[in-house]
Amino acid sequence: MDHNLERIYKAGFKFLVPLTLAENYALIVKEAIKLVKADEGSILIEQDGTLQRTYASSPHLYQIKSSQKGYMRMVFRTRIPLILSPKEIAKVNPHFKKINAKSIMIIPLYYKNKSIGVLTLLSAKKNYFTQEDINTLKLFSPMATLAIRKTQAYDETQKALEARDLFISMAAHEFRTPLTTINGYIQLLYSKLSGAATTESRWIEELSWETSRLILLVNELLEVHRIKSGQFRYHFKECSLKEIAQRAIKISRFTHTHHKVILEDKLDSKADTVIGDSDKLLQVVTNLIDNAAKFSPQGTNIIISLKFHTPYLILTVADQGEGISKKDLPAIFESFYKGTQSKTRGMGLGLFIAKNIIRKHRGFIKIRTKKGTGTSIDVLLPIASSLGR
Repeated sequence: MDHNLERIYKAGFKFLVPLTLAENYALIVKEAIKLVKADEGSILIEQDGTLQRTYASSPHLYQIKSSQKGYMRMVFRTRIPLILSPKEIAKVNPHFKKINAKSIMIIPLYYKNKSIGVLTLLSAKKNYFTQEDINTLKLFSPMATLAIRKTQAYDETQKALEARDLFISMAAHEFRTPLTTINGYIQLLYSKLSGAATTESRWIEELSWETSRLILLVNELLEVHRIKSGQFRYHFKECSLKEIAQRAIKISRFTHTHHKVILEDKLDSKADTVIGDSDKLLQVVTNLIDNAAKFSPQGTNIIISLKFHTPYLILTVADQGEGISKKDLPAIFESFYKGTQSKTRGMGLGLFIAKNIIRKHRGFIKIRTKKGTGTSIDVLLPIASSLGR
């Protein structure tokens, strides 16, 4: 019995490797055949109320349909294994003769008392399968079922994510045209009324900021789609990381009026040149400043520091916010993740976009945070001379 258990566990370990559904079905049948020394095997999975053969070791088995009142349906419903005698096999389907099946064993596949299908094993020998074979496959069946359910759940999740991303991309494209028109008229009104101390001018100013924020969100959605579809284009050249940081600080003076962004240059006159897409790197820094402003009290400073640590230039954005909880840290770079405690506006795309941009620049991002004392995000980029130009 111990030897049998060892064989079953060895077969089960093979399901730990990521596989497609088709690969899982083939592996299950192959391992089941080996465990009981059967000649052929197949898997039937319930689909739309009927048992459909999803894999068979012999092409002839695909011609055999499962009856709603047959043995396979009975095993599926009762979850009790069954061995068919030659007489019972003869009544089932004449196609069994083509593969010389004289002994059949049917094993239920179920998970948490919910049946998902059946596993069938065939032998050319009469009365071949035994109760010991049933006991062996009863231990093997839960492992096989779990492997199927895990892959099904993963496939369903992937399809749902693809549908979500496609919808978001299409919606973002549709939003761009009316937003551009609305923003154009708002900017005309803003240019006429700016500087006037009237209620209307304040309304237009607020509309201008909110429209700009909405355009930024739509553009972020499109960028996420481009990243995931491999359409995010880069134009690499030599650029100054210090100049990029200074440009980001100038932008922040208009977008984050309640925070002061300070640059601390710790390079000691060392070269600050990197090979990169300056616009994309500017986007990274502005995204990090935006994040810092969201999670920092009004009136606090946001510090951008530049330093050198061979072979990287390190740009750090540090805030004085409440920090990030340990629970949120593992998922902080995922798209659309905002944190369990987040009450801020936005869609949680900034860090996801930043990480993907920095990865393309052969760099990486690190987060240092402690609850109640703020967060520091380090962007490490290879210095230009280290890339072997």
